[in-house]
Formats: sequence, structure tokens, C-alpha cells
Amino acid sequence: MQELRHLEVMGSDLQDPSSHTACLPNLSTLLGVSAQSCTEEVLERIPNLKELGIQIKLALDAAAAEPSCCFDYLVHLHQLESLKCVIVNPNRKLQVVVPTPPASVFPSCLKRLTLSGLGFPWEYIGTIARLPNLLVLKLQCFGFQGQNWTTSEDEFRQLKFLLLEDTDLKHWHHRRTGLKPWYEAGAFPSLERLIIRHCYRLQEIPLEIGRTEHLRVIEVVDGGPSLVDSARQLPLKDDFIRRNHLIEVRIKSSEDDHKARS
Repeated sequence: MQELRHLEVMGSDLQDPSSHTACLPNLSTLLGVSAQSCTEEVLERIPNLKELGIQIKLALDAAAAEPSCCFDYLVHLHQLESLKCVIVNPNRKLQVVVPTPPASVFPSCLKRLTLSGLGFPWEYIGTIARLPNLLVLKLQCFGFQGQNWTTSEDEFRQLKFLLLEDTDLKHWHHRRTGLKPWYEAGAFPSLERLIIRHCYRLQEIPLEIGRTEHLRVIEVVDGGPSLVDSARQLPLKDDFIRRNHLIEVRIKSSEDDHKARS
């Protein structure tokens, strides 16, 4: 299968190569692979992989789930642009134990990252914030967990799309470094779209997000009254925002979307 380019295995395990010469140099997409398959022996033999999707299934009878760390050997994927890691049966009653990877294990060429169900504490998101080429970040179903998240203006320099979905996040703060005047101290300086879905506890969006000159769309789906009010008021709170660009604010509900599809 030396010419194979795309492979989807639907949660199955891949065996370690039986030969040191076994290699799939043309494989660019590998989807649905289990975390147990992300070994050094497997990944170093698909060196040109650009898109990787990992599925983790928790043991339902365990008090604490310990899925294999699927990040250890990503360093072998020098061409990786898109990574999706999903726990397919997340259970908030279980303590999911996934070692937090150092920033160095994520390839610097990574552009798109989706994490779902992993339950990392927000304190560890700096691992991702320092990725130099990250354009799209999707945190779904408690991809990160906890009530407080603090961002700063030196993080997520290239990020254009941010999705927060199904989290218990309550307070989202922005910390200024003091190196820039207040009207230039926007977080996520390249952000164009911010989507917040089913974050029922989140109180508000930091004002500094609105100072991002590229931001065009804020969408809130099933948000609480405080979050909805924050999104609606954001384009009105700051002369810098009103003077320099328009932000489209979309307030939606899952019920409205369901009716539109039916």
C-alpha cells in the first residue's frame, strides 16, 4: 500500500510494523485511530501525515480512566497540520487522567486542533497558546475543564477561529502585560470568529477580545443572560471598537437551529 493517501479505521488499533522497512510515505490522512496505535513505531513510519484523528474510549467500569498518552510521539510528524483528539464516550463522573504534553511535542506546523472530552485544566492551555501557526482551535465537551481561564495579549498570535462548546467555564479573564496601550491590548490579535455553544455558566466575554481588529463574528448558542448581554454590548462599550470595525453578533438557540433544519 505504498501509494495509500487516506485511511479511516473507526477506532481500531493499528499493529506495530513487523518490518523496519515498512513505511507509508504518501499517507496524508489517518482518521479514527485509537490512542494505543500512536506509538513511536507507527508514527515514525508515516512521516508525511498532515491530518490525524485519534479516538479514545474510556473503560466504563473504572473509577479513574487512564487513556494512553497519544501525544508522546507526535514529534515524528513534521508535516502535521490538523490534529483531532476525542474521547468518544466522555463521562464527567470519571476522573480522566491524560498526561498534559509539553509544548514541544506539538509540531510547530500545526494549524488546526480539536480536543474533546479530555478535561485538561485551563492552567495548561499555554501549551497550545504558544503554537506559532495555529489558526483553528476547537475545545468541545470539556476539552478543558474548570471555572477560570486567564488569557494574555502574547498568546494565540495567529488564531483565526475559536470554538468553546460544552464547558463548565464561568470566568474568562484577560491579563494585560502593560507593554501596550489599552486600545491595542487585544487578546487573540488575529481572531476573526468566536463561537460559544452550550457554555451555560460563562458570565461574559472579555472586553479585550473586541479590540481585536480582525474580529467580525461573535456567535453565542444557548448562552445564559449574562453572556448574551456581554456579547451584545461588546461592540458598544468601546470607542476604539465602534470607530474601527463592525462586529456581527449572533444569538441563537439549539431549538431554533432544530426548527430551521426540520
